[in-house]
Amino acid sequence: MKHRELNNQEIKCIKNTLSNYLNKEDIEGFDFENLYLLHDNDKYNVIYSTDEVLRHLKFFKNIHGAGILFGDFGKNKNKIKFSMSLEGMDLISKNIVKNHAIINKKGETLFLYGRDIFKSSILKLNGTGRIGIFNKDKEFLGIGNYNKGDIIKNIIDKGWYLRKGG
Repeated sequence: MKHRELNNQEIKCIKNTLSNYLNKEDIEGFDFENLYLLHDNDKYNVIYSTDEVLRHLKFFKNIHGAGILFGDFGKNKNKIKFSMSLEGMDLISKNIVKNHAIINKKGETLFLYGRDIFKSSILKLNGTGRIGIFNKDKEFLGIGNYNKGDIIKNIIDKGWYLRKGG
């Protein structure tokens, strides 16, 4: 797979997605220089890595990855769209102030087993669409989708790694 630095349009798209979760100061303080694009055909992954690893990448033409998957680009009606990965959301989770839910212990257990979250398990809810899911101790659990109903749909959770044998 080929790799390159992100261009201004891609960084702007990532900032737009981050604005759904973070305040302006945290977006401005984010290390965008630690991100790079890994691409092959129609697959465009954004990888977060350390400065040291990024310095060494220039010596390689084709790599499969060096860092954590921060998210990926896709097209939606001829417009590029950035989607956060589980690891990317975990990376920013300490600063998430918008579009998140805090759930009780029972909801946490069920969510980590891949289940959806019912209204009775929600302690606090802020926002709609793709939201970060946290336990009552503000530990990041995964990503859900909420559309003003009685259920937060599980998109991906940290228990996924164990269930899939990863």
